[in-house]
Amino acid sequence: MNQGWANVDGNGHHWPGQPGMPPAFYGMPADPLVSPDYAGWWQRGIALAKQVWKPSLILHAIVIVPTLALTVPANTMFTAESATVQEALRNGGGLPPMNGYLRAMALLMAAFLVSGLLSTIATAVTVRLVVAAATGQPVSLPTALREGVRRVPALIGWGILAGLLALGAVLACILPIVYVAAAVMVLPVVVTLERGSGIGRCFSLFHADLGTSVARIATLFGIGTVAALALGLVGIVLEAGISGTAGVVGSTVANGMYALAAGLVLPPLLVTAYADMRSRREPFSTAYLAPRPV
Repeated sequence: MNQGWANVDGNGHHWPGQPGMPPAFYGMPADPLVSPDYAGWWQRGIALAKQVWKPSLILHAIVIVPTLALTVPANTMFTAESATVQEALRNGGGLPPMNGYLRAMALLMAAFLVSGLLSTIATAVTVRLVVAAATGQPVSLPTALREGVRRVPALIGWGILAGLLALGAVLACILPIVYVAAAVMVLPVVVTLERGSGIGRCFSLFHADLGTSVARIATLFGIGTVAALALGLVGIVLEAGISGTAGVVGSTVANGMYALAAGLVLPPLLVTAYADMRSRREPFSTAYLAPRPV
């Protein structure tokens, strides 16, 4: 398959000959983002998480305040209105007036939309923080914020398309949605770092080396699944042990704390997964992401 190809990079991968390509554009064993194996990927991701944790913590702490300010009252109101409707149905009185329930649902949906927008901004900014750390630039939250926010409209647009694609996969059956979700997991990194790229690029990177892609993405899926199960258990315990409004508030705050922790750990692992996937497809090293001289 690789016959006639030249230039073996530091990971042992063969790429088409590129006359004049500087050696720095092929990932070397010490590359901050590109790793030769699974252990290297994990170590690089955690090392970068440690480098950016302070500005990332500040960013996600800022994001979580308006998120909780919106979702706590919205979730509390919706839960109360849902309980009213269920109680009326149990008593055989038919549907009660639905104005309050519909208002609560609209408020909850609005809260989720705003929370999603804030999460999108935080993800793009964290990606820029990780890249700054990897390329030896100052890890500056204001700089990362300026660079990340510019990509938010593109992230929203591609995110909507990815959602529609996922919906189509769900209607097909379980296996396609797993495949689509795995392939587009690096979409936030692709859109943030590569102008004009989107869903098609994600699938190209995912298929370049399925072993590498599946190992990284499955780990991220696993972390998210275990965390979601633990969070769900905490929510059930809180709502059962602390009934009423306090239980709903406690469960919503627990969700916010999970989002905060996930924002610190997962983006660096996602950026390094993207780097590994890209390096298996084309000449790539961290040098590609370094700012161009002015």
